[in-house]
Amino acid sequence: MNSYKRQLLCIGLGIVIALLRALLSAFPTVIDTYYSKGINKWWIEQLSRLSALFPFSIFELLIYIAIVVFVAALIFYSIKLIQNHKKWGSLILQYLLNLLAAFSIGYCIFILFWGLNYDRPSLEADFSLASEGHDGEELIALYEQLIQQVNEARLNTRENEQGIFIANGSYHDIFKRAPIGYEHAAQTYPVLSGTYGLAKPILTSKLMNYTNITGIYSPFTAEANVNVAVPDSTLLFTTMHEMAHQRGYASENEANFIAFLTCIHHPDPDFIYAGYLSALKYTNVALAKVDSESLIELNAQLSDGVRRDMRYLNQFWAQYEGKVEETFNSMNQTYLTLNGIKDGVRSYGRVVDLLLAYYDHES
Repeated sequence: MNSYKRQLLCIGLGIVIALLRALLSAFPTVIDTYYSKGINKWWIEQLSRLSALFPFSIFELLIYIAIVVFVAALIFYSIKLIQNHKKWGSLILQYLLNLLAAFSIGYCIFILFWGLNYDRPSLEADFSLASEGHDGEELIALYEQLIQQVNEARLNTRENEQGIFIANGSYHDIFKRAPIGYEHAAQTYPVLSGTYGLAKPILTSKLMNYTNITGIYSPFTAEANVNVAVPDSTLLFTTMHEMAHQRGYASENEANFIAFLTCIHHPDPDFIYAGYLSALKYTNVALAKVDSESLIELNAQLSDGVRRDMRYLNQFWAQYEGKVEETFNSMNQTYLTLNGIKDGVRSYGRVVDLLLAYYDHES
């Protein structure tokens, strides 16, 4: 089989997989039962434990290799274009076909390894939550309760000389302790059970701050990759968030909710505080859109420690704002939209709806 036929075969396979996904998306319960909670759960556990044998992020290494290959191919075809300018049409076509073939293979692996989790039902049934509409008064009540809980949780945590919250150990220690939160939460929510590889640090974490990305889950290697150059409260919550993706929950709001749940079920106070603080921040944004006056009044109830932490978080991310952040935000928006998340990056904030349902259920 010549290269042209191989390219068309790869592209055709990608189209077939895309059509099959479109067909299967009409049967979310089937996906949930046989894929998300069946073969895919088993596969991710095996793959994540295999990738855990390597102390570094295999996914990050693959990204660098892909960039090098892409640039090398671009240079190679550019040289061939110069040497054979009369054949520029066929050379450009060959390059584009290679690119499409590589993309198609990547897409097929993505869907088979993890991507169908975007088409599973929402997690309400798994966590006994009632998805109902909520008004501003309920949002205020949620915020008041979170203020009380975050203030109380802050009393049991450590802080640095500037009075800013710090975790009980390095990121290595955080990664080792993180599964404990899932083990405790799984006693109430069995869907969170399982044995997976630990989260991994991203080597270029400081550079990632300019993208406003705190973590990346790799479906290709089943690795929960975490930006470790962020404030500790963000590091703790992000670790649990990426581990939620590892357990087959693709939607960002659902991963945020599971991160909150596993944080507050964790026996260690730093995880508990990170969970409540993150929930408070998301609810803060939601309440600001509904009743800013009540938000200002309620914020007066925050403890000095929580105020310092929130101020520090705002100052930390403000220094990284710019074109790079906007570009990667747009890329993330496109990725989420293509995978059926209609509101894109705004879906992260929809965790508030799940928080409201959770507190309704608990009351």
